Amino acid sequence: MRTIPEFKISRIPLLAPIRFAGDPLHFLRQGFDACGDTYKIRLFREFIITRDPAFFRHVLQQHHKNFKKGNSVRMLRPVLGNGLVISDGDFWLRQRRLVQPAFHRERLLDLFNTMGELTAAFVDELEQCRGKDAIDVDAKMMGITSDIALKTLFGNMNTEDKDQIYQQVSRTQTYLVSRARKPYRLPLMAINGEDRRFKSDLAYFNNLIYDFIRKRRLSGETPNDLLQLLLDSTDEETGEQMNDEQIRDEAITMFAAGHETSATGLSWLLWELSAQPEIVARIRKESEIFEATPGFEQLIQMPYTRQVVEEGLRLYPPAWTMTRESTVDQEIEGYAVPKGSSVFMSIFELHRNPNLWENPSAFNPDNFQAETVRNRAKFNYLPFGAGPRICIGQQFALMEMQLVLSAMVKRFDFVREPGSSVGMHPQIVLKSTNGIKLYLR
Repeated sequence: MRTIPEFKISRIPLLAPIRFAGDPLHFLRQGFDACGDTYKIRLFREFIITRDPAFFRHVLQQHHKNFKKGNSVRMLRPVLGNGLVISDGDFWLRQRRLVQPAFHRERLLDLFNTMGELTAAFVDELEQCRGKDAIDVDAKMMGITSDIALKTLFGNMNTEDKDQIYQQVSRTQTYLVSRARKPYRLPLMAINGEDRRFKSDLAYFNNLIYDFIRKRRLSGETPNDLLQLLLDSTDEETGEQMNDEQIRDEAITMFAAGHETSATGLSWLLWELSAQPEIVARIRKESEIFEATPGFEQLIQMPYTRQVVEEGLRLYPPAWTMTRESTVDQEIEGYAVPKGSSVFMSIFELHRNPNLWENPSAFNPDNFQAETVRNRAKFNYLPFGAGPRICIGQQFALMEMQLVLSAMVKRFDFVREPGSSVGMHPQIVLKSTNGIKLYLR
């Protein structure tokens, strides 16, 4: 049995978690450089850190029943309840069966039309920014993906509610990450208003969604949105339907997991493309087949744009990490993994692992040419996870990103300030340090 190498930076117990909280990506890279593709580290408690695709395969697919969701995901329970991202076991399997029809091809075709209408209006609005001050790309991408998520989930929603939700999501993410990475701040958060503001934001969001559910049940209407699908879903084995709390949990999960990941991925793509004129030209060449936004069949005829999106998700995976807790004593790749061990799997480092990728830090859409993909091991690239718990909305997200990106690039040049740079600051998703600012030309 091999011994997992330990990454030690100091004899001072608090130094490692403080450095990790300050710059997680740099800290993790130091560990991989020092110890190889798998190591252990104590961050208040011990973690096994890995970027080894064999570990991912073992944990996510081959022996997934021997693991449960880690504490870093369970910290989201106050917001996501017992939705698909959080739940485990038989309850998760039942909910997965109930929610799965929302993302069948026929349903996605209907939702795609809504995406297209909202994207066309969004691109028209962006015209007001052409030739003016740099725009906050993160805010713009959050705006369009939130509009798409809310429209496909709930149908109509007024602007006041949307603005409130945008603010609540941003504050909530900052709050939850701070609690997880800096537990020594918990007493301060209880007295400086952060706890109180979080509860207020969550109460607003809960009341809004329960009000949507109540009004929909009373109306007798059956519009073609995801809320209606959740209301209508019936377990084929038991005949049971979801109660309001379960519908609330899945609706919030769809919104929270669905819109910010796509927004973050698009923001990083636009940053990369602002320095990649040759790639932009190839996307524009493909976009000649549509006028404002591509139709579903046209999207299929744009393979290079799809490659660009997938390469963006390689270099900047919004879901940059995942954790699982071992429920049994087991062996992974010759290492002893005791029951209760927390396995921290870095998707960011998996996608930049120099043992798996040629020039891993370079943005190269050719990584996703059809033949290259066929010859690549499956577990080298996991932007949506893998195994039974692979992201249920992955096709929705890929369609959305390809649609929005192609419509924007067809119409605008995105230009960065000469000499400017953007740092990465991973929270629940892979955010930028101080936002991404670009000029529209």
